[in-house]
Amino acid sequence: MRIESVTAHAFGPLHDRTLPLAPGLTVVSGVNESAKSSWHAAIRAALCGEPSARHRPWDGESWRVAATVSLASGEVVTVDRDLDEDSCPDVARHVGLDRTSFAATACVDQAQLLSVLDAADGLQDHLRHAAATAGTDGTVEQALLRLNAPVDALREARNRLREAETDLAVARREHARYLDLSVKARSAAAARARMAVQEHSAVVDALAARVTRLTELQKRFGDGPPSGLAAQEELTHLVNRALAAWRAAPTPRVLTGPSSSTLQGELEALPEFPCGETALDDDLRVVASAYETASAVAAAHDERRPSPATTAEPSVLRGLATRLDPASGARLTTASIEVDTARLYQDEAAANAARVQVEADVAAARVQEIAMPNPFLRIALLALSCLTTLVGLLLFLVNQEMAAMGVLVAAFVAGVGGALARGNAPQRDDAVAFAAERAAAATEARSLLFAADRKLAEAEGQRAVALEAVRVHDEATASCAALGIPPDRETLWRLANRAAWEAEHADLVCEVARTEKVVRVELAARGKVDNTMSVPDLLIDYETDCKVRARQALMAAQRPLLARALEDRLLAEATVAEATAAHDRALSLLREAVTAIGGSGERPEDLLRAIAEWQRGWDRRLREAEEERNAWAELQSLLADGTLNDLETTLSAAQNHHAALLADAARYAACAPVDPSLAAAAESLAATVAELARALPGVPEAEEDVQAAAAVLAEVQAEVEAIDLASRYLVAAREKVHSTIAPALEDTLRSWLPLVTDGRYVDAAVDPLSLTVRVCAASETWHQASRLSLGTTEQVYLLLRVALAQHLATEACPLLLDDVTVQADDARTRAVLDLLLRLSEDRQIVLFAQETAVVEWARERLGERDVLHQLMPVAV
Repeated sequence: MRIESVTAHAFGPLHDRTLPLAPGLTVVSGVNESAKSSWHAAIRAALCGEPSARHRPWDGESWRVAATVSLASGEVVTVDRDLDEDSCPDVARHVGLDRTSFAATACVDQAQLLSVLDAADGLQDHLRHAAATAGTDGTVEQALLRLNAPVDALREARNRLREAETDLAVARREHARYLDLSVKARSAAAARARMAVQEHSAVVDALAARVTRLTELQKRFGDGPPSGLAAQEELTHLVNRALAAWRAAPTPRVLTGPSSSTLQGELEALPEFPCGETALDDDLRVVASAYETASAVAAAHDERRPSPATTAEPSVLRGLATRLDPASGARLTTASIEVDTARLYQDEAAANAARVQVEADVAAARVQEIAMPNPFLRIALLALSCLTTLVGLLLFLVNQEMAAMGVLVAAFVAGVGGALARGNAPQRDDAVAFAAERAAAATEARSLLFAADRKLAEAEGQRAVALEAVRVHDEATASCAALGIPPDRETLWRLANRAAWEAEHADLVCEVARTEKVVRVELAARGKVDNTMSVPDLLIDYETDCKVRARQALMAAQRPLLARALEDRLLAEATVAEATAAHDRALSLLREAVTAIGGSGERPEDLLRAIAEWQRGWDRRLREAEEERNAWAELQSLLADGTLNDLETTLSAAQNHHAALLADAARYAACAPVDPSLAAAAESLAATVAELARALPGVPEAEEDVQAAAAVLAEVQAEVEAIDLASRYLVAAREKVHSTIAPALEDTLRSWLPLVTDGRYVDAAVDPLSLTVRVCAASETWHQASRLSLGTTEQVYLLLRVALAQHLATEACPLLLDDVTVQADDARTRAVLDLLLRLSEDRQIVLFAQETAVVEWARERLGERDVLHQLMPVAV
């Protein structure tokens, strides 16, 4: 199956836009907000439907996508899918998949990669999900999910039995509690009755005591109050008031620091806030800095004024500057030394070449003196020796020993002759080798002599050039002396360029005048005008004025602080005056009290001592008067509740009520002694017993509910046993599917993994039971794939999804990949892209990416069956 094109009529930010797809690899690139993920989702929605709600159109109500698909049979299918009312068939069924299995295998988006990389077992879980949604295993999972319902019924039946048993236990417990509470309620009623008798006995005793006390007090006082010590009380009140005033009077404190009048004088002496600037502003600083810079540049330029004056033409001065060369003398000396050295080296090379040439000529003559041996004679004798040796051996074979011995002796003689025929050949070879060695030495010596001659010629040429430079320098020096100017290159160039210097100096002087005028204008705008002063002095004078105003402003800024200090001082002085007046009033009260009690004294210590002595003498009389007053107060308190007759009537009624309480307590005489603390809970216990009687559960009904729940549990357990048997058969079927998928995934990973990991991982294994993926490194160590780096996990997950699509589909299934190389480095990115390009030879692949490296790879590697689309950002 191949997707020809996809049209997004209304899908997310896309409206009436078509994306053509190549038969091989289609790379769709773009920056963020260029709708790459929207196109990925649109292709999947066009094939299978069921898009995410986040891809609803940004504008309008219509939600529609279309696609043109070519099948392997040659049929062309056009799908126009209304996503609000989807009635189009599932296109993924043409390759043996459905919309769920297609999304789990052939369609890889960013969210799936992020969940694989974030979760601890993300790779294993996604692989299980992909395997479980394809083929027959999807039916197994659904059946296993449906078979969970009887287990829930078993749980409910067990819970119902436990609830029934719990209800029975509760009913029995409530009956026992009802009986216990009934006994406790009767005991509490008895305790309450006995407690009421005891409490009312205390009330009767208290009333009798009050009647007795009232009778006694009336006999003591009659109808009149006690005389008491009214005068003493008034005197005591006067003394106590004086002591309280003295203790409450504050002690005047002594103020330190300047007085309020001094602070008022300082406040009046402060100056007013000045008018004008207190510091140079930025505009004036800028123009002043420009003036200073222009003046400094003009002064520095004036220091480089050309001197001395001369009438020579600039061309003449430039020519003299060009011909001056102060280093020519040193170069001449160096060149002369190099010539002497080269000449010495040339003499040594010539002598050595002559000596070696003589030795070579002698060796060549020696070779000519030694005669050359005859090689043909030697060869003939050696051949004759071999032939006669062969004849002698043949004669031995035919039993001609005597003849054979003679022939062999002749062969030996011929061989010795051939060996001796070499003669003086070794001596001639040695002489030839020595002559060749000497000839080579002579050639090398001549080469060294040639190099020495060339070095000597170069040194003499350098000396001639240096000599000419010295001559030209001396002539230029003489010309300078004739013109009366120093023989200095820099001075001559300055004199030659005097006109340019004067023009430049005039421009600098004009710039100084311009900036000076700007500074004066700025100062005049600030009220500083004095044409007799220079600009620097005027700036200094203005800056001094600013500092004076700043100091005046600083002094004026102290006015609020000084005013606040004056207010604080006035308040403190008023407080001290008030404390002094209170102290004087308290002292006056002390003196009045001492005079009233008959004492004397002026100092506070004497006054307090006199009061203390008076208080010690009057304590006893005051205690007696206080006792009489308390007794009278008690009498008045007793009479406030009624007269003596009223109290006696109340006491008689209480005694009658006490007799009734004794009769009520007699009804519980049969009860054993009980805890008095139960009396407070008598009413609550009675109410609880009544409430329990109304809501008491029935024990027989609870026993019947337990029997019914046990019967239901037995039925559900029988059903669960049958379902467990079916589940085991279904799990066995799922494991059989996993056993067929796992080898296919292993084979695919084993062939692709070394390519995308640059040989770092060379083998892979997939567990048929749990679909756990492990990879083997080049060092033959195994690692779980989900624990590798984010980039490697991403690449393994991509390979597994491609392998599943290849294994489960009945024909070549397109692959839709969205940002699958985000976590990979440049090398692995190119390896993954190269693998996808190889896979696109027999299946269509659509790759969405935003990395620049992917775009560069696509421009370099894509062929005729491939295409690169670069998306632009979607307008908002």
